[in-house]
Amino acid sequence: MAAYLMINHRTEVEHCVVGMPTWVPFWPLMTIPYLLMLIMPWFGAYALGEQRNFYQYLISVLLSFLVIGSIWYFFPTEMIRPETPEGPLYQAHRDLIAIDNPVCIAPCGHVMGPITIICLLARERPSRLYWMLPLLGLGILSIATTWQHRPLDILTGSIISLISVTLTWELFKRNPQG
Repeated sequence: MAAYLMINHRTEVEHCVVGMPTWVPFWPLMTIPYLLMLIMPWFGAYALGEQRNFYQYLISVLLSFLVIGSIWYFFPTEMIRPETPEGPLYQAHRDLIAIDNPVCIAPCGHVMGPITIICLLARERPSRLYWMLPLLGLGILSIATTWQHRPLDILTGSIISLISVTLTWELFKRNPQG
């Protein structure tokens, strides 16, 4: 988190401004599902039955972050967000944007943890996909509709995360003791 905030709060660099497609609505009330999606993978990691899968989770997320964080650092992007409506219902969104600058847009890093934990939990028990995939869909919808990332950025971050999980699966298959 500290590395992300250091990249997010750099002021000495010029960011490439990107725009949200006009067909994506702005729904700041989706901030609560968005914030829950950020913390749930860490609880999911404790639900993993095998210690190896927990280590694979940590390594996969770290690998994804190294790739995505490098892209943020060397190719900084920014997106102008709309004004948050007034009223107490929107306080969570106002608090979020007060901390999280509208930078580090491409690719989306918020999908790293959820995609990784879903892959690992589903490998242990495939029946979990029936409830995890709709939750992931809600989380992805909340990323876009709170204007944190564009759909293309979410797709790119998802692909990076899936590649990371696949690479660590291969790594862990080759080393059965570790």
